[in-house]
Amino acid sequence: RRSTRPGSVGQCRRTPFQERSLRAMPPLPHGATASGLEEPLLPKPNVAGKRQSASPSLGRTLLAFGVFVAVRSFHPIIIDMSKTDGKLPYGKATPCVINSAVDVVIGNLIAFLLGGLPGLKQCWDPVPLKVFSSIAVLYAFGDFLEMQSMSVMGGSLYQILLQSKLLVTSLIVWYLRGQGQTLLQWNVLLTIALGMSAFVLAGDSSSEGSFRPIGVLFVVTKVFFSCLCAVLTEKHLKAFKDMPIYAQVAQLKVAWFFTSCLLTLSFDSNVREQGFWTGWDSRTAVVAISWVCKGWSTFLVLKNLDSVLKNIGEAVAILVIYVFDVLVADAVSELLPVHGKAFKLPTFLMVMVIVLTVTSYTLAPSAPKKEK
Repeated sequence: RRSTRPGSVGQCRRTPFQERSLRAMPPLPHGATASGLEEPLLPKPNVAGKRQSASPSLGRTLLAFGVFVAVRSFHPIIIDMSKTDGKLPYGKATPCVINSAVDVVIGNLIAFLLGGLPGLKQCWDPVPLKVFSSIAVLYAFGDFLEMQSMSVMGGSLYQILLQSKLLVTSLIVWYLRGQGQTLLQWNVLLTIALGMSAFVLAGDSSSEGSFRPIGVLFVVTKVFFSCLCAVLTEKHLKAFKDMPIYAQVAQLKVAWFFTSCLLTLSFDSNVREQGFWTGWDSRTAVVAISWVCKGWSTFLVLKNLDSVLKNIGEAVAILVIYVFDVLVADAVSELLPVHGKAFKLPTFLMVMVIVLTVTSYTLAPSAPKKEK
């Protein structure tokens, strides 16, 4: 005989023993089920009129996007501030060396504080260390070339030329994976390349007293190393995706440090002849701190940003640097070692064309993947 009592087990009549047992059980905690699973572990049904939990995720994404744009904008500006008469008075890659050493210390310290000796040992595990070290060598070359580029051009021009990474990445992925682009994407990439060329030849480069054409080669080579690192990282580091981010940074920065030292001693005669700290002052220390902030913020922030927002953020950084140079620099020139630039409509239009074209490429539909 079926029972009509609500909450009956299996819709069958309970025995007196079952009734007494159920009354003696303590009430379940809020959000829990009789199976012991709590509700957050299970998919929640959409309830009309009930606010979904996506808003915190949106807030984190907006915060991460703002931090990413700020770091990408002010890092070149800070390097520009450290120049004397348009040149870097210190060893160009010495801030990168200090950055790598500080990151190794920070990563190991966090690992020890959170995981004790086992966490510290994880930072020196030889199996992932070999993989991370091989990729870190390429990253170190990229940092070295970035400082070489910034020594012969301004931050706005550097950020403009950095957008060539879209074209370089497309070519690398096409060669290594056979993944092509649509005709629309190739057209937009060509437009970006032409826009960058116009900016270099007729735009802001004319006002950059320190600009030399070799800087373009430095930037393109730096972009190649960065894009190659990104592809290799995605391919080879999947096996270590469960490793904490601070342990990954600590392992990367070991080989990064030694490679940066080797590049500095090999290509910077001032460092060899006058010492590592030659030309250093408070501005150089701020550059080193900027490198540390850029690295850690990139590792932490990009977890909340997909590739679309990342590329849009890189494009927005171009506009932020340009606005700072034209509108802000003169206003703060008494406090900071910066010099403003005159507003020129052709330059502004070229900046906007590149920003909007990069955004268009990011939002354009990708080519369908080939079925294997």
